[in-house]
Amino acid sequence: MEISEYRAMYNSEERHWWYVSLHELIAHCVNRERRGNGLLKIFDAGCGTGRLCQILSEHGTVSGCDVSDTAISFCRERGLETVRLEDLNSFDPGTDCFDIITSIDVLYHRAVIDDTEIVRRLYGSLKPGGLLIVNLPAYEALRSAHDRAVHTGRRYTRARVTDMLTASGFVIEKASYRVCLLFVFIAAFRLLKNIFPKPSALGQSSEVELSNRMINRILLAVMRVEHLAMRHISMPFGLSVFAVARKPR
Repeated sequence: MEISEYRAMYNSEERHWWYVSLHELIAHCVNRERRGNGLLKIFDAGCGTGRLCQILSEHGTVSGCDVSDTAISFCRERGLETVRLEDLNSFDPGTDCFDIITSIDVLYHRAVIDDTEIVRRLYGSLKPGGLLIVNLPAYEALRSAHDRAVHTGRRYTRARVTDMLTASGFVIEKASYRVCLLFVFIAAFRLLKNIFPKPSALGQSSEVELSNRMINRILLAVMRVEHLAMRHISMPFGLSVFAVARKPR
């Protein structure tokens, strides 16, 4: 990922509709898992600038790793001391260590050599009955300048994600597309930008800069409605694939 993208993430994660809604969805899953289980041991595989680690810390002990020393430095600015510099291609967090592992928009990266092998190692690092939560970008057709900025190596379908998880031994509890209600508008916007790019967008271009405050509130409200619906149904399409999978006891 471009260094400028880490700065944009760090500055936007607490307010940007994309991050806020996704983090709320993950926190809901973690909170539901915590009921009756006390404090949890949580690992964020690819923690970025550390906002999710901050949020989940109220549910137990949270640690994480990232391959970027820039990302780790932003984690330190958040006061996080339990994150470390590691490459998931070779890093093994240990065996039967964690109640929950999150991997949010990580496995898609072009530096990831074998996403399935990483998932297998994460499976081994979960305690029996533990939970893996993943989010990944959807549909190769939606590649944009933003993918160049964040170094996207691959985009996914729900079927590909579920196949990868079940091949590693997981039982799928939830597999849904995300950003379904906004899909038509955002997908059309991206495709038009690909067809008619501005000269300034031919290189890397970020999509995590905070938008107009009112628009940001509206988009966040739409995503909160969608996530309420996702508790009962799975979305048929969207910009991301969101999955929750359990290691059998």
